[in-house]
Amino acid sequence: MGILYVVALPIGNLKDITLRALEVLKEVDLVLTEDTRSFKKLEKAYKLPPKKVISFYKEVEASKEDQIIAWLKEGKRIALCSEAGTPLLSDPGGKLIRRVLLEGFNTVPIPGPSSLTAAASISPIDLSQGFIFLGFLPKREKEIKERIENLPPDLPLLLFIPPHRFHKTLAILIKYLGDREAFLARELTKRYEELCYSSLRELLKREEIKGEITLIVGKRATKEEVSPQAFIDLEKIKREMRELMKLKLKPKEIAKRLREKYGLSTKVLYEWIKELKG
Repeated sequence: MGILYVVALPIGNLKDITLRALEVLKEVDLVLTEDTRSFKKLEKAYKLPPKKVISFYKEVEASKEDQIIAWLKEGKRIALCSEAGTPLLSDPGGKLIRRVLLEGFNTVPIPGPSSLTAAASISPIDLSQGFIFLGFLPKREKEIKERIENLPPDLPLLLFIPPHRFHKTLAILIKYLGDREAFLARELTKRYEELCYSSLRELLKREEIKGEITLIVGKRATKEEVSPQAFIDLEKIKREMRELMKLKLKPKEIAKRLREKYGLSTKVLYEWIKELKG
C-alpha cells in the first residue's frame, strides 16, 4: 500500500526546512504541491533528486483525487505540500486526506514551519487560554460579520490577511468587534519581516502594506484590563524618540514628554531610549 506524507515547507527562509522533510522529499515517488515554481526553488536549493511534481491547488483538487488514489493503490509514496508552511492550514488537501484515510492508506504528518505557530510563539497577546483560528476571512462584509459576530469575546483571534484586503478587513473587524489590541506579524522569516504590537485602529492608519500577513487580535478587554501599552504603536513612539534625541534632549526630558503624551511608565520609556542608543 502506498503512503501519503503531509510535508511542511519553509514559509520564507529556506533554512527552516527539517531534516526529516528533506529525507522524505528525497525518497517519495512524486510530489503534490500548491505551487510547482516554489517547490522547484526548494528542489534546486537542496539538490533534491528530480521527480514528478504535480500542481495541486484548490480548483483541481477534486479532479485529481481519483488518480492520486490509484497511485497509492500501486504502492506509490506521495508527498503533499502547500506553497509554503504546513498543509491544510487554509490550504488545499483536506478532501484528499479524508478520502485517503477512508480508503485505508497510511497518512504520515511531517511537521515543520507554519506562520500560525511562528506568530503565536512570539505573540505579546496571551494565547495560553486558547485562541480561535479563522484562517482567511471571506471577501464580503456580510459573510465576515456572520463569521465573527457570535465568537466568544474572551478568546483572541488569529487570522491570515492578503495585503490587498488589509484595510477593508481591519475596518470590518473594528466595526463589529470594536478596537482591540493587535499583533501584526508580516513576512515572517523573510528579509523584510515586521512585528508590530499595536491596536486595530492604529494599524488601520497605515497607508500601504505588502507581503504575507498574520494578525492576532486580542480578546475584548474590560476597562480594568485595558493597558495604555495595548493601544500604542511602538514603532511610532520610537520614531518620536529618535527625533527628540536628534534635538539633543536628555533621556529624562524625552521620557517626560512621551510619558505625558502616551501615559507610559518612565521605566519602560528609559528602556526603549537605552535600546535606541545601542
